Amino acid sequence: MAGREVFKTTLTEIIQETPRVRTFRLALPSGSPFSFKAGQFVMASIPDFLNQKGRPVRRAYSVASSPKDLEKGYLELTITRVGEGGFFSNKIHEARPGDTILIDGPYGAFVLQGQNEPQPSRYVFVASGSGIAPLRGMIRTILLEGRNVPIELLYGFRHRSDYIYERELSGYVGTVPDFTLVTSLSQGTFSTLDDGASGKDGSFGRWKRLVGRITTLLPDLVHEVSDAKVYICGPPEMVAQTDSFFRETGFPEGSVHKEQW
Repeated sequence: MAGREVFKTTLTEIIQETPRVRTFRLALPSGSPFSFKAGQFVMASIPDFLNQKGRPVRRAYSVASSPKDLEKGYLELTITRVGEGGFFSNKIHEARPGDTILIDGPYGAFVLQGQNEPQPSRYVFVASGSGIAPLRGMIRTILLEGRNVPIELLYGFRHRSDYIYERELSGYVGTVPDFTLVTSLSQGTFSTLDDGASGKDGSFGRWKRLVGRITTLLPDLVHEVSDAKVYICGPPEMVAQTDSFFRETGFPEGSVHKEQW
């Protein structure tokens, strides 16, 4: 990954997504040539933040925003504060608006199908934890480009407090006619105070709240093989199990795309 141009960005906004997760909005200089495809990642670093060998500390993060957001002059990185052992994540969580963040890239072949390519009958996104970040960028791209294709998002996380992009994703249910959202808790339960919850399974129109690991719920959520594009992102075990499910269900190999972190 050496030899790529390094772009200087300015941190303009910090959005607290969960107690441990923040989205960092980075402004690019006017006329910057930086570009990327939805789903790709960048290497981020902080000026003068060096390791013991005197080299810049660089970490890979998926771009959580859409390429269309570049027209407004920014991109977003959603970063979990790891705590002990999270050398870079701890440092960037101490950053403040006005600070400089360096990025280089983009990298990665996990990318959303192009707008000018033949579109599928639907898009199916399956995420676990912070694996939602690149998928959120893909979903934003589909919506901002005005693609008339149904979207299904199956999103699992551990605790209720781990729900990243909650306001944005739940907002799509009420504003985007062909957007279906399934959220699943692997530990704990949803509260009856959660907006829109009703019934034992938390169903509400095209919005369903379930309990259990998203991988174990797939057989109850995916009932037919169709001309769909599937994008999966999360920890290795989750990605492997989800990928196997779709292939064993009969989805063609070329229709299933995955990225693990």
